[in-house]
Amino acid sequence: MQRIKRFLNRLLTFAEFWIVYSLGKVFGISIIVRYLKNPNPQITVKLLRKFGATIGEKTTIKRSLLIDNAYEDKNSAGDFSYLYIGENCYIGDSVYFDLANKIILDNNVVISGQVSFITHADCNRSNFLAQKFPRKCQSIFVNNGAWICFKATILSGVKVGKNSVVAANALVRENVNSFTVYAGLPAKNIKNLDNSGKTMDL
Repeated sequence: MQRIKRFLNRLLTFAEFWIVYSLGKVFGISIIVRYLKNPNPQITVKLLRKFGATIGEKTTIKRSLLIDNAYEDKNSAGDFSYLYIGENCYIGDSVYFDLANKIILDNNVVISGQVSFITHADCNRSNFLAQKFPRKCQSIFVNNGAWICFKATILSGVKVGKNSVVAANALVRENVNSFTVYAGLPAKNIKNLDNSGKTMDL
């Protein structure tokens, strides 16, 4: 009985993937963006790859993905090719990816739930503010082994260093050094990490 259930589950998952993939091919990337808000996690990585994303082996995407500007912004690629996730990464629930520019996560990166990656800022409805704050659109890079904690926000142009930690609810506007902990609004270096192997509290 269990083997029959597993077989039927695999069959349904296979069918669901091809239905969603086909709809995306016919009606465009917007179908896939909407689907990924409440997906079957077993097919998320495969769908992302089929529509241009690079996703490494052993990477897990827990559940919902909130993808913005894959096709609506003037810098949009029209697919997911601006998203690069390396090997052995973990992406928590309801992570927000602004794909107006590239978001690159190196290997062994942990992204906790509700983290936001904002690659652009554009106040184009107000002529006055648009002159004061010109459009900014730059890639985000997270280095090997970094951990971005719950509800942190990473802004345009930021590079997060190797084996660093961005604490929960932090707002990161500037580069994060390797082997450090950044926290706060805006985020600042609050601790340097040593290589002694001893455990630490955040």
